[in-house]
Amino acid sequence: MADIEQLRAGIQQAVADSQQRRLEFEQELEDLRLRLAALQQCVAQWIESLALEGVEIHYAETTQTLTRFEETYRLTLHEQTVSMGACKLHLKPEEQYLSGHRVLLYASTDEDDIKEVVEAEGAYRYSDLQYGQRRDLSQYDTLSEETFYRLLYGWLKA
Repeated sequence: MADIEQLRAGIQQAVADSQQRRLEFEQELEDLRLRLAALQQCVAQWIESLALEGVEIHYAETTQTLTRFEETYRLTLHEQTVSMGACKLHLKPEEQYLSGHRVLLYASTDEDDIKEVVEAEGAYRYSDLQYGQRRDLSQYDTLSEETFYRLLYGWLKA
């Protein structure tokens, strides 16, 4: 009898642990959505603080999926586009954002100059995009208001 009780208790604990792992994963997905929204809010604030006439910020929905625990999870994210005359600035999640956590930042005036933005150590960091490669954090620069303006100015002059 004691063996059956131990098995039951073990099964109950294993199920509880499994349910907790699933809840933590679902929370991680929501955290990814919130981090992307926070970065987009920073960019919007930096643009708005320039007090430019005729600049518009648009958002388009995109849905990404990820299969985990034999289930497909769908997460609706936003792509941000800042229209500044002939130049459009894009900030959008990479196609595999849910597993790679990279955000792409680029301008329509120079689509070969794509930056990848990641959040690490409490700050946004950026570097030139290199597909399929993860780099050491030391190869990323901090994305601050000043560095954002430097990037933006370069793209506007291109």
